Amino acid sequence: MEKLRSLRNKKILASKAAQEREERKASNGNGKQQPLKPKSNSSIGDASIIQHIHLIYVRAKRKWNYDISFHIQHAEFAKEKKSFAMLSKIYAEALQIHSRNTSLWIEAASHEYFGFVAGNDEGMSGGGSIKSARVLLQRGVRVNPHSQELWLQSFCLELHYIQKLRGRRDRLQLGLMKPKIVESDESEGDDEQDGALESFYEECKLPRIIYRNAILAVPADILFRVKFLDQCKLFPQTLVIVDEIMASIEKDFGEKEEAWIARANFAVGNEGDGTNRIGFLAEISDDESSPKKRKRDDENDNDDGKTSEERDNPLKILDDATDSIQSPTMYLKTIAFVRSYIHDISSQEDGIDSLSASSKRKIAHAGMFMKRIVQKANANGVVSPELALECTAVLLSLALPTNALDYIEDVVNNNEECRSRALCWVKYAETKARVGGDALVSCQIMRKALKVIPLHDPGYRCLLSKLFVDLLALSVVDSSRSREKELALLYDKMLLINHRKDDATGNSLTLPSLSSVYMKYLASQGNTDSIRKVYTQLIFNSNYPRMPNKSEEEVEDMKALFEQCIAVEKISAKYGGEMAKQHRRQLGLLYDAAFQFFTQNGYGGIADGFTKRKNKELVSRR
Repeated sequence: MEKLRSLRNKKILASKAAQEREERKASNGNGKQQPLKPKSNSSIGDASIIQHIHLIYVRAKRKWNYDISFHIQHAEFAKEKKSFAMLSKIYAEALQIHSRNTSLWIEAASHEYFGFVAGNDEGMSGGGSIKSARVLLQRGVRVNPHSQELWLQSFCLELHYIQKLRGRRDRLQLGLMKPKIVESDESEGDDEQDGALESFYEECKLPRIIYRNAILAVPADILFRVKFLDQCKLFPQTLVIVDEIMASIEKDFGEKEEAWIARANFAVGNEGDGTNRIGFLAEISDDESSPKKRKRDDENDNDDGKTSEERDNPLKILDDATDSIQSPTMYLKTIAFVRSYIHDISSQEDGIDSLSASSKRKIAHAGMFMKRIVQKANANGVVSPELALECTAVLLSLALPTNALDYIEDVVNNNEECRSRALCWVKYAETKARVGGDALVSCQIMRKALKVIPLHDPGYRCLLSKLFVDLLALSVVDSSRSREKELALLYDKMLLINHRKDDATGNSLTLPSLSSVYMKYLASQGNTDSIRKVYTQLIFNSNYPRMPNKSEEEVEDMKALFEQCIAVEKISAKYGGEMAKQHRRQLGLLYDAAFQFFTQNGYGGIADGFTKRKNKELVSRR
């Protein structure tokens, strides 16, 4: 009803404004100009109506007090009507009943400190009380001591307040007064109180206290501490807090891979940045010889001799990580991080050719670092199937195929876990063929692997696909009866295990694409009966077409396969006699199979297309 009344009120006011404009035009025509009287959008009943709606909400909440939606709607209405006194009562009542709802505590504290945006032109309304906001968040933390969101919001609130004080001080001093080095005892008595307050906020003591209490309440969560680092990035001059957070992560999670990666990730964000310093009016000077600069550099030297530059170097952090934690997971995370690091540097420019000299140096240094990481893992005997594949890929990407071959050959022959993994043999065969340039050697390695790898290995099908493709490549150049027999046996094996999904890192071809390649090879040999036998095995005799959850790639490959089979039968049907009838019958079966396959997989448009072609090419000719 209030919304309807507001709409009607706006309509009345608009009509009155239009009438006054007409009167003003008429008065201008008579040479007399009368100013318009200011009109108010409010009326006598506005206050009583709003108060009545507040009472309706109060009665509804009294009857259904555990329904949080009434409290939220009442709060939104109070914000809309700028009833700030009522809004505070609404939050207080809601928090008494729903004290475990952390979002309510945060919203109430946000209202007390920030207020809310009243409109596009009215700016912020309400808020401004840091004491009330602190009290609310402290009570919320006391009731919900393990709520990560409440701890983070308390931390951010203090950083907001420090930034507000810093900006206020800049405004009061008009930006002209800079902190200077005091070399004598002058003005010590006059500025003692201001200096104490300035030091209190310069060192960010309140946010640091909140952080210490937060990690006591939630001690075993690395990601929780990383969230504090992410919040520090949103505020200037927070290096004191960052150093404390990083020190606590290093102390409490020195044996966790995630902790080292978090430290390296944060170091990338601060790489080459010297502006993130604490201070009320911190002066950022480029003068390296200034006493303040020298003092800062001296303070950044740790007891172990590491400078701030070394501690902010992500590659140095990862080097220390692989020294501290000798596990395949640590090496895998390190390589993945450096790959992402190189990609981020490259993506900052328009292209590889437009990279700056410093970016090229960073990329070259990161590449040498990855090579050193692979050498370190090999020297320390840290190996796993996943790490072996990743290290080989790193050496190949660095244009070191011989080193890659030596590495993968060594782990396949000497490490039992890698020896029993199909993907390690596939990588070994690919690298061997790349170095030697002979596909026959790759086939020999694959045949040897089939005797070692069990059928249940997730990469077994990838192994079969690799051997099948290599044999096809060899048969195109030098065909033999034994190879054709081996190809047929491999194809039968792939049909038997087609229900199993490949390992995600295998990157093998789909079964329809392998069948298509096989059919092209048989077509080059001029053997139509063998082509029909291949696609009959796949489309009509195997369970592959009826298996659910086909990927888009499989659907596209299956469509291309159907087109290839139909083209083969059309060419054969051109010949007259009884054979033409057989080919037309086979065409009909293929169109029906295509319709059924694409209908089952949810591609009705493609299925209808095959049906229309069947009616046009076969039924109409009859």
